[in-house]
Amino acid sequence: MAPNFTNLLHGFFEANLDEVLILLTVISLASLIVFIAIIVKLNRIAKNYAVLMKGTEGKKLEEMLIEYFKSVRQAMSEVAAVKERVNVLERDMLLAVQKVHIKKYNAFDEVGGNLSFSIALLNGENSGVIITGIYGREESRVYLKPVVNGDSSYILSPEEKEVLERAKSKAGFWDSKSEF
Repeated sequence: MAPNFTNLLHGFFEANLDEVLILLTVISLASLIVFIAIIVKLNRIAKNYAVLMKGTEGKKLEEMLIEYFKSVRQAMSEVAAVKERVNVLERDMLLAVQKVHIKKYNAFDEVGGNLSFSIALLNGENSGVIITGIYGREESRVYLKPVVNGDSSYILSPEEKEVLERAKSKAGFWDSKSEF
């Protein structure tokens, strides 16, 4: 059986020698192209490895990764601590004076110079105080009126109402008509 198969194969190659050679040439060229592609990829991997290992001074990759993950965990805990501190500061900031408006005016016709004033000092929740100084020829008075959630339980003068509304709306620091 073996001699017949060998003879049959030998006969096939003799009859189709040109086609067999062309097929072998195509297979060789395809192998060469695949080989070149593999070498290009291997060079990229080698460059990346060289960059990765640069400055390692003989450390093992495993040790480097462990150090890296430790530093990442430490950075994450520091970020969490900073986030918590920012949250505390944001809550505290709501209680700090954030909104201020001042108005100077003449409380009495016979006194000039815009010597009377009203100032609203409000926190982030629109709570705080209104301070009013009334200047007259014979005497001066200062009033302090509390403000809770944008409203006062005391009767407010028109100037006090104005500074309160302007402070709530963050409409600047002082009335543009006033001079300091």
